[in-house]
This record gives sequence, C-alpha cells and structure tokens, in this order.
Amino acid sequence: MAAKGAAARKPAGPKKPSQRKSAPEKKAAPKKKSAASGGRRKKDSAGTRLIPYATATLLVVIGFFVMAAAGAYILFNPEFIEKKTVALSPSAETSPSAKTKTPKMSKASQTSKAFKTPATAKPIYEVFPAEPEPIHIPAPAPVHAPPHREPGAPGKPLPMVAIIIDDIGHDKKIAEKFFSLNAKLTLSILPHSRFCRDISVLAARKGYEVMLHLPMEPDEYPMVDPGPGALMVAMTPDERIGRLKQNIDAVPYAKGVNNHMGSKLTALSDEMNQVFGILKQRGLFFVDSRTTAASQTRSSARLFKVPYAERDVFLDHVQEREMIRRQIDQLINIAEIHGKAVAIGHPHQATFEVLAEVMPDLKKRVKLVSASEIVEVF
Repeated sequence: MAAKGAAARKPAGPKKPSQRKSAPEKKAAPKKKSAASGGRRKKDSAGTRLIPYATATLLVVIGFFVMAAAGAYILFNPEFIEKKTVALSPSAETSPSAKTKTPKMSKASQTSKAFKTPATAKPIYEVFPAEPEPIHIPAPAPVHAPPHREPGAPGKPLPMVAIIIDDIGHDKKIAEKFFSLNAKLTLSILPHSRFCRDISVLAARKGYEVMLHLPMEPDEYPMVDPGPGALMVAMTPDERIGRLKQNIDAVPYAKGVNNHMGSKLTALSDEMNQVFGILKQRGLFFVDSRTTAASQTRSSARLFKVPYAERDVFLDHVQEREMIRRQIDQLINIAEIHGKAVAIGHPHQATFEVLAEVMPDLKKRVKLVSASEIVEVF
C-alpha cells in the first residue's frame, strides 16, 4: 500500500512531444482579438458603402430645391421665357426698336430707377396700327395755291393743321433740319433720350412748341420695347405715377403729351385715368397718337377736362416720298372737311425732304398751328 502511495506521489515524467506541441495552440486571446478586429473591418466596410448613397441623396435634395427655386422665378417672371424665345427665334425683329433695349431689371427696380439711354442708342420708331377702314372723303386734290384774294377781302378761313414730329431726341442734326423749314411745327421729344434737354431748350428759344412723347406699353411687348421711361401695365398706380412725373420733368418746356406706342396701356381706362389725373395737375394737354382703335383716352380727357385731340394721319408709316405726298394730300382734305386735322410724322430724311418741297404751297392751303391751338376740352 505504501508502495502504491509512493507510486502515486511519484512526480510525473517528462511530457510527451505531442503534449508540448499542443500548448501553443491554446491561444484564445489572439483569436478573440482577431475576431474583434474583423468585426470592426466589417462595420467599417459597411459604413464606407453607405457614403455614396448619402451623397446621392444629398445631391437629389439640393437639385430639388434648385428646380423649385427656378420654377418659382419663372412663375413670377413669365417674361423671362418670352424674351429667351424671342432671342432664339430666327424671325425676331431687327428693327431699331429691337436693337435698342432697356437694361434688364426686375419690374420693381425699373419703377424706382431713372433710365439713361446710351450715347450710341438709335431712335425707337413708332409701332403703327393696322389701318382702319377708309373714311369716305373726296379724292385727294393736288396742293396748289387758292384763288387770289385781296387783303381784307371776305372769305372762308383756312382750315387748321397741326403737324407733330415724334421721336425727337436721339439725333440733334435731324431736329435742326426741321427747324430750318421755318414752319409752325410741334416737336414731341422722348424722355431720357440723348439730346432730350438740349433740343427742348433749343426749340423753345426758336419759338417751337414742345411736347413729351410718352412711352407706353404696346401689345407687341416684349418683342417690341417702348424704351426708357415706359409706363407698363404691370406697374402699381404709385409706380406708374412716379414714372410719369419723372418723364414730364425730363422734358423742359413741354406743354402737352402724346403717346409713344401704348396700344396696350391706352386701352385700359383705369390706367388712363391715373395718367390724366397727373396731366390735369400739371396743366398739360394730350394728343392721342391712336395706335389702337380701343383707346380709352377720350373718355379720360372728358372726365378730367384735359384739352384733347386725336391723330388723323400718319405721314410716314411708309417711308416713300410719293406715299408721304399722298398722306399730306389726305391731311389737307380732312382739314377742309372738318376744319382742322392733326398729322404725326417722324424724323426721317424722306419726311423732311417732302415737307421742304410742299411747304410753300401747304401754307397757302391750310393754316399751320401748334398742337395746343387745335386741342379742345370736351
């Protein structure tokens, strides 16, 4: 028994090689560490994969807000699309009025700032209305001297004719040519044009009557721009009245007003009442250029008791010498029937030359008067 106990207490002998080799395999900690690092790598790779999706989502959100802002701008500025369409259209107008554009501004800034026309700006000529059905009048007769009458001899007084030359202000030389006609003409000057004030002062010194040629919105806008200082339909009453006062102040010595374009604005009675209220305050008369048959200016003139007249003949809507002569004959016939007539011409070389040729005989046939002498209160 003692031997067995001793044998039991006998220390163990050397370990077998298989036991010594198996010891290094029992390293749990490194395996756990490796497993943890592998988990982190899996998480990092998953986060990396989410970055492109987050970026794409952010870009989509930004794009949505950009499109919403663009849509809101177009909604509240519809003329943006119209102007771009006109610019890209091969049939866009190449007339002087299409070349001379006002600075691109918002409607609010346009109403608060005075316009300045560049020194290189070209004249913005009238947009002529479609000719109405012809009035039944006698066939035009050639301009010739009436039968000779001794001074003081009784006879029918000559009919009165007022000739207004529109669109003055861009070209000082052509204005001086009309001064050389030595005739009682009325010059209607565009506000904010290059020589606006110079020509106004010169005309007043030479005894010519001056008018404000007031730009107004036409039906053709924005394809046709009425130019600096225009009264627009989209303006508020305060904006429109403020612009009108600026234009009146821009043309010194102006005694009256006639519209430049304005086929859209003059057809609106409320807007015309606003305009005529200021004309009444300033003591100015009004001559309707009649760029639309729907004009409401006569009723506004009657309401505010503003001296008023309407254009009867455009002299040079066709810039041909023979056509201008025919229009002058038409003017004389209308004056002989009604006792007076109003003609509107423009600063074209052909208009000046024809007037220079017919002026001596014209003065014998009619009495040339200023526009203020032919208007009346209804």
